[in-house]
Amino acid sequence: MLQQQIANNSVPQPTSNTLYFVYLPPGVRVGSGDNSSCQNFCGYHSAIPAQNTIFYAVMPAADCPGCVGGLSSWDALTTTSSHELCEAITDPIPGQGWYDDANGEIGDICAWKVKKVGDYTVQQEWSNQANSCV
Repeated sequence: MLQQQIANNSVPQPTSNTLYFVYLPPGVRVGSGDNSSCQNFCGYHSAIPAQNTIFYAVMPAADCPGCVGGLSSWDALTTTSSHELCEAITDPIPGQGWYDDANGEIGDICAWKVKKVGDYTVQQEWSNQANSCV
């Protein structure tokens, strides 16, 4: 569907810096391999196979207990969105960029560690320099 929207010029044409976020309405669950949203993940990012030049993040509504993590649904969505944004920058094709075999991607190490940036709740991300979540 995303490829069709790109071909129809329904969304901006991709560049090497484009990340398409696909936000899903409440109640819609998505699968990725053998995993499913609200059970195994709260969002994910990847690239369209073969080209590996069109990058996207899938964001189910953060309205399930496994994805709220004690936050409001809005804060859970902004937290998960910031998590996927940072991972898409550092590991755009999952497993081929910044990846720690023991802990996963840059956002996985700091999962559920949040802070406020202005009016938004975002997830902290791992810093090699600080050797901690920042």
